[in-house]
This record gives sequence, C-alpha cells and structure tokens, in this order.
Amino acid sequence: MKIPAAFVGSKPANCYNRAMNFSPLTLYVLAAIFQTAGSSGAAMLAPFFMKDHGYSVAVAGVPLVANGVGRVCSDVMSGIMATYFSAGSILFAAMIIGIVTSIVGYAFMDTMPVFVAAWIIFGLTEAMFALSLRKIGFDQSPPDRQGRVQGQMASALGIGFTFGPLLGGFVGKWLGPNGLFFLYAAPQFIGLIVVFVAGAHRYRRKDHNTTPNLWREGRQLLAKIPFLASCLAICQSFLFLVGVTRVAFPFFAVNLRGISLETVGVIVSISRLSDTFGRYVGGRLCDRIKPASVILLGVIVGVPMFLLQVYGSGFVTLLVPLAIMTMGFGFTNVGATTFALQSADRGAKELSLGISRASTSVGQAIGPLVCGALIEQMGYEGGFQAMALISAVVLIVTWIGLKQQPE
Repeated sequence: MKIPAAFVGSKPANCYNRAMNFSPLTLYVLAAIFQTAGSSGAAMLAPFFMKDHGYSVAVAGVPLVANGVGRVCSDVMSGIMATYFSAGSILFAAMIIGIVTSIVGYAFMDTMPVFVAAWIIFGLTEAMFALSLRKIGFDQSPPDRQGRVQGQMASALGIGFTFGPLLGGFVGKWLGPNGLFFLYAAPQFIGLIVVFVAGAHRYRRKDHNTTPNLWREGRQLLAKIPFLASCLAICQSFLFLVGVTRVAFPFFAVNLRGISLETVGVIVSISRLSDTFGRYVGGRLCDRIKPASVILLGVIVGVPMFLLQVYGSGFVTLLVPLAIMTMGFGFTNVGATTFALQSADRGAKELSLGISRASTSVGQAIGPLVCGALIEQMGYEGGFQAMALISAVVLIVTWIGLKQQPE
C-alpha cells in the first residue's frame, strides 16, 4: 500500500489522515500535550519528594538538575541524529524509553542514585521529543508560516505544561509525592498511541540526500554573535521558567504565604497557560516583525515582574506577576527557536536547533539550583530582586548581540 505523502514530509501540514480525519501534525500536537503534561506534573512533585526524604530546599531541585543535565547531553546529540535519521523515529523512540524508565524508576524510587539516573534519562528523552517535534513542524511549513507553525508547536508543549502542574497538585494530594512516576508514565503511554497513529515510525526526512559537514556548520554557527545572543536569551527564559515555577514560587507560596499545594498547582498551571499564549502570539509576531525583536520583548516583559512577585499575598496578586512573567518567557522561547532555524544554512538546521535547545536545557539544569540558592541565601524578596537584576543584564547583552544581525 502506498504511504501517504503527509507521512514523508513532502507536503505541508494540511494533508489529512483519512481514517482519523486529523492531519498528522494535529496528532503530533496532541501527543505533545500528553507527553509534557505527564513530565511537567511529575517534575512539580520532584522537589516535594526530595523534601519528604529529608533534603533541604537548596538541594530539593536535584532531580530537576539531573533532568536538565540529560537534556543538555541530548539536545545536540538529537540535532545530529535528526540530520541522519527520521525525526519521527526519534520521536517514537523517545516516548518508549520514557515509559520504560518510569517503570524502573518506580521500582527503585527509594534508591537515590537510581532515582536521579531516571531523571537524567527523562531529560534525554524529553529533549529528543521536543526537538523532533519542532523539526517535523519546520519541514512541513512554508517560509511565510515558519514562525506561526513553530508557535503552534511550542504552544502544544505549553498546553501540556499548563495541565501538568494541575495534575501534579491533584496527584500529590491523592498519592503524595511518591505518585510522580505514575503521573509521568500514564499520559506518556497515551501519547505513544497517538504518535503511532500519526505514523511517526513511517515519517521520512525531507532532505535525506543532504549531508552537511557538521563540524564546519557548527563552527560557523558558534561564530555568529546574533545566534549566540539568541541562545543566551532562551537560556535565561528557561532558567527562570523552570526555577521560578518549580522551586522558587511553590516554596514562596507554600512556606511564606500559607497557600495549599493544590492551589499552587492551579496558579502554576494558569501561568503556564500564559506561557503558552506567549508562544502562540510570539510565533505570529515572528512572521510580522523580526524574531530578534520578539526575543527582546520577552526579556523586557519579565524584569519588572520579578520585583512585583514578592508583594503578592492572595490568589490574584500571586498569579498576575507570574503569568505576565511566563508570557514573556513564551515570547523569547518561540522567537529564539525561529531565529535559530532561520539563521542556519540548508541541511544544518537540525544542528542549529539542537544547539539552541541545548541552551534551554542548560537553563533548565541550573535554574532549580540557582533559584533555590538565591531564596535560601537572600530570602524571598532578595532572591526575586536578584533574578530581576540577572534578567536586566541578559537583556542588555542580548540587545547588543542581536544588533549585529545584518539587515
């Protein structure tokens, strides 16, 4: 039987799977929502799992750091793999490995080295999934819609991140922090079924005859100051997105404001919905204005929100600064991703995307430790003020770097 063209990356995203009446990209987006909902919900419970096992706030983010280490190792590797292999196959493999790891992690959750190793593998698979998803979207989008499609892909991940903390709050109340592996595996399994229906195992690379010199392309990318500036900005956005929503804000709200864990989950979920809104709108802005401008807008929005966050005391006053802050992170996320894909030569876009995503993973890796250390050493008010200062410095450096982009 002839394989539909939509599965081989040769047609845009409007080709439909007749059996399900959904386009393959729609199914990939649905799978992304399930995958990220499970992973982000489990990640929310991880610091509380560490606290229940007697660890301090400063080291409660160790599983998230391990997750970030796995992402850093996987991003560039996944970019290289996607240069030679099908992004669909990498997507499929990532979800299978994630499910198997969650089962093993549950069986050995009381053994800390195995527990941490599981989070490293989670980071590997999550990075493989996110990069492959974005590459599929780029392959199937025309040049004048690249920003919009990247925004849609990023929004799908953002929707999962929105529901994830909400699920984490309810599962934490129901099963306690020990339920994190169940929360990771169940949505992932559903997503795996959806990916199979979408035909990830049959997806083919669009430019399979193009084999670039990766060392040369990598050196050229790292020599571009604007590209490095975009990587710095997206690193900053994910550093605080993860560090604030998973460590600094939950502990601030629970310990200082007396908010319940379930309510914190709701607030974080709404803030991640704001992040999703920022990704979606940012994608459209990238097609109307330069992605570099979208990157800077995202950093600018966040700086004053760090200063306002500590003055929140109730549901609304805690939510508004956090939601505006994460919306800015969404702008920077999709702006930097689109910038990375557009700044690379044909055949090296996978590597460019891998390096850019590695920058996000560095931020995710150090974010929990940085934010945890700041609030432990400087208190909540001083910690959030330090985050605002760091963001202001990143804004200036990024603006200077992006100015060197040729017109």
